[in-house]
Amino acid sequence: MNAPITISGGGIIGNYISLRLKKSHIKSLIIEKSEDSQALPEGIRTLTLNNHSMAMLKSVGLSIDAADVNKIEVLDGEGTGNIQFSSEDISEESLSHVVLFNDLRNELLRMCREETIFSNEIQSIQNLNKESDPEVILKDGTSIKTKIVAGCDGRNSNVAKIVSLPNSYSEYEQTALTFIVDVKGADQTTAYQVFSERGIFALMPMPKKDSITNRYTVVWSIKNSELNNQDAMDYIKDNLSYFESKLKVSLALDSEILQFGLSNHHFKNYISGPVVLIGDAAHSIHPLAGQGINIGLADADIFCEEIIKAYEKGISINEKAVLKKYEIRRKGMNLLMLKSMDFFVNTFNSENLYIRLLRNWGLKSVNKTMFIKAFFIKHASGFNRI
Repeated sequence: MNAPITISGGGIIGNYISLRLKKSHIKSLIIEKSEDSQALPEGIRTLTLNNHSMAMLKSVGLSIDAADVNKIEVLDGEGTGNIQFSSEDISEESLSHVVLFNDLRNELLRMCREETIFSNEIQSIQNLNKESDPEVILKDGTSIKTKIVAGCDGRNSNVAKIVSLPNSYSEYEQTALTFIVDVKGADQTTAYQVFSERGIFALMPMPKKDSITNRYTVVWSIKNSELNNQDAMDYIKDNLSYFESKLKVSLALDSEILQFGLSNHHFKNYISGPVVLIGDAAHSIHPLAGQGINIGLADADIFCEEIIKAYEKGISINEKAVLKKYEIRRKGMNLLMLKSMDFFVNTFNSENLYIRLLRNWGLKSVNKTMFIKAFFIKHASGFNRI
């Protein structure tokens, strides 16, 4: 079996890469360890796609229901600071687009089924340090002659473990709760975020389903010391009213609760010979700005761009210089995003009075300064590329 690109992981990033390369007549094989399933249930997990990410997905033929966000309101729950971001600030129709994770996953799975080997995973990669092309050996013994192995297999990347790339990792000592609420009193095109001593609370509109228009998804990051081993349902019942009063809305829990610990990681190198790490396989950040999926897709965009340029020029796609260009273009941007998220988490989690006063002043000042607001929005929209 032969394929110029072997992709470990049939998730959103791996499937996008396969579709993008296919448009340029570059063959890929996706190795996905889970079983083939026709469709996952709707679920409650959502993703917030910026404008560039949505444009990327549409460019490979994907069509999916989305809730368009035209305005974002950010509040400091312990003070009077706030910022309002609007799509009008940058002359765009929307700021971002909220989609159901499983809707996106199902559609990409359908589009890439012919290129995917299910219920299998990479066991070893031969010829890594030799002049001949690498050979991928799967768990069932199948051999694949390839040129590049793209690790798109998430934060516990199997490919990264095989090539033993150095990784840095840190815990936020926070837990994220995510669930769906029925909302009364909110603008259906507005997303909300509240920073408070009770956690970072994000409220985002969901795609309309069966004419139901008042469903929002919540992502609530809480200090472990604040949660203090309390049952998630009890904590929500005790504290949800606080955010109702801050946002002047009514919130009613309407789903199960997903709960997971928060941490970040970042690999010192994204490449090792013909092996490349992309998306969550290479890095992860705090979910407060919903940028994880977007920086992963930005990785995929630049990786495909460099591979396609080399292919069209007749350059071997696994030349070190080709893969190094991807790493150079993305690693610095991803580190900047990681450090920025850590700064915001630390600043808004601080109980120091002077830092609280400073952040209130900062929010108010940014809200009054249009060019700074426009810079933040343009950067978050994904159109500032290197």
